[in-house]
Amino acid sequence: MLLTLRPVLVGLLLVALACRSARYIVTTAPIDVGAGPLGLCVAVDPADPHGVWWWEPGQSGCSSRSTGPGVFHAGESTVLVRTESAKIEVRFRLPLHGRPGSTMPTFVDVRLAIQEGNMLAATTGTRVPTDRRNDLEVPGKP
Repeated sequence: MLLTLRPVLVGLLLVALACRSARYIVTTAPIDVGAGPLGLCVAVDPADPHGVWWWEPGQSGCSSRSTGPGVFHAGESTVLVRTESAKIEVRFRLPLHGRPGSTMPTFVDVRLAIQEGNMLAATTGTRVPTDRRNDLEVPGKP
């Protein structure tokens, strides 16, 4: 029985340790989610089932932003922590700028996974490293 509980206990320990460190998991570089050439910077709060934020990168990548006045809380977002695999699944709806009368979609459904210090975009296969932050105070363009 102890052998069958071991993976679960290890997963719970990893999540507990992650939650005690800085609150947000953030991309260190823009990730291509299939919604434009620049990619997005994404922040996730694993302790919040709707804790997803995004911004477009600034001149210094994800440590700054070109959008604002602040980072955007992602619409229709979900965060699911999979303790058995130490994986975090993230989903949100990203609004797009549409043109009147256009048949182009007005949003993109984004699916991401965070595991082993990386964030992976399901649609594009793009993988970028992540870091941890205590806040989402990302400086904007001058």
